[in-house]
Amino acid sequence: MALLINALITTSAYAQLNSEDIQQFIVKTDRSVISLQYPENVKEFYKTNHYNSVWINNDFNRQHLLQLLTTASSLGLQEEDYQYDFIQPFRFNLIIPPTHNDSLFAEIRFTDAAIHFFRDVAYGNRKPAIGYNGLGYLPDCFNIPVLLAAAVSENRLDVLVKDLEPAFPSYIALKKLLIVFNQRMNDSTFKDTIITSVSVNSKNRQLSLRLYQIGIIDSPQVKYSDAALKQKVQSAQRQFNLPDDGILRKTFIEAMNLPLSARTEELKAAMNTIRWLRCISRQSPVFVVNIPSATLIVYKDGEVLLESKVIVGKRSTPTPTLAGKITEVVLYPYWVVPQKIATRELLPLIRRNIGYLDANNMQVLNMNGKVVNPANIDWHKLSPSYFPYVLRQSTGCDNSLGLVKLNFYSPYGVYLHDTPWKVLFNFNKRYFSHGCIRVQKAIELAHFLLQENTIAIDTLEEKGCLRNQSPIAVPVSEKIPVFVLYNTAWVDSASIVQFNEDIYEKLSFRFKNALLR
Repeated sequence: MALLINALITTSAYAQLNSEDIQQFIVKTDRSVISLQYPENVKEFYKTNHYNSVWINNDFNRQHLLQLLTTASSLGLQEEDYQYDFIQPFRFNLIIPPTHNDSLFAEIRFTDAAIHFFRDVAYGNRKPAIGYNGLGYLPDCFNIPVLLAAAVSENRLDVLVKDLEPAFPSYIALKKLLIVFNQRMNDSTFKDTIITSVSVNSKNRQLSLRLYQIGIIDSPQVKYSDAALKQKVQSAQRQFNLPDDGILRKTFIEAMNLPLSARTEELKAAMNTIRWLRCISRQSPVFVVNIPSATLIVYKDGEVLLESKVIVGKRSTPTPTLAGKITEVVLYPYWVVPQKIATRELLPLIRRNIGYLDANNMQVLNMNGKVVNPANIDWHKLSPSYFPYVLRQSTGCDNSLGLVKLNFYSPYGVYLHDTPWKVLFNFNKRYFSHGCIRVQKAIELAHFLLQENTIAIDTLEEKGCLRNQSPIAVPVSEKIPVFVLYNTAWVDSASIVQFNEDIYEKLSFRFKNALLR
């Protein structure tokens, strides 16, 4: 009865708004007067809705929206983003707009909050940090104002959330784990458990508690045998992309001890990256390289078409984040040695033994692109500041780019390529390159890109390594988008969530949270 009275009081407190009032208010009110995130979307919403009041004169709609906004954290979003300071008092019936204009302001700001929320559900609340966006890509594959107007008229706001959320297995896996972490942290007794002992047995209470907190075991009260506990530790090691030997080494303990609040931020970032990519992956296949996990996955509308391990840049020569389009596949590529590598790493080796060049199938080119005899060069007069030559490794089994190079433009001069050093793909942490991306399944990717020209790849596989073969550039008929991104939490093709090393130390919140202990 009390709730009904409160609802009646709240509803009666607002002025009744007609469509003409709302239309005039939207047309005449300057954006600087009212704080809106999406003013054009607000206009489109009311035009679609014939300028009818949706929230202020409809207690059901308003309460429904307020309830949905409280679910933001379980969706990887932030409730505080959605007109929070303005809306909060409405939850507790503390607002009584004294004027007709106040009611109009409230109506419009509720709409802006709703549009902002549903846009974030669809596209994410943050775009990935990309050093070079050669696609100029911004997600925009849903008409949010029109969809919102339809959902309001049909009393189906909660269904709109489900309609706009990605139904991708990778997103669902991240969301499930986020819900588990939120449940653990929302427990009134929660405190991050710190593992100090390296023992893997039932006496290590800290270990069992932490395995519970990160979702590996379902209850901290269950007693596990030493063998069963070791299996749970191995599951946790796989979650952190570490060798799953069941031994509590320093790297594993450090990963386990990172605050759960930092882990939730990593999950949210990954969820919102998948949202951000969703529109473009509906249009065509998309290559997504994730640097911390050192993986490449080809997606099409959430489906995994191909997955490959990759090798990315080491800490001192990081792989840049970018977006572009693959334009060609180069068979038997030359490796044109970057000047930094040529002068800082190879020049000292050549000075000691000029035979290094021939042993590694390398040619020396002058600045006009002509091959010159290395024996005629005084290598001791050269230095990083004076090196008027280009080193180029010719084709063959020892070519650093292997048999295939996948070209796309970026200002960084990086690309995807094959490699002769396949053994490095056996490591969990594959941060070895000078910035380019070595691909384990380079031939399979070339097949995928050249589906209309399979003869070129079939011939390549038949002939294998050819020494001193001229490169063959094969244009790609459908230029596939490629993204090189940085997410420490990521999902593999089996929908398994992994937390990876923040190899380039980009996520300041991880270290900030760790220091707060």
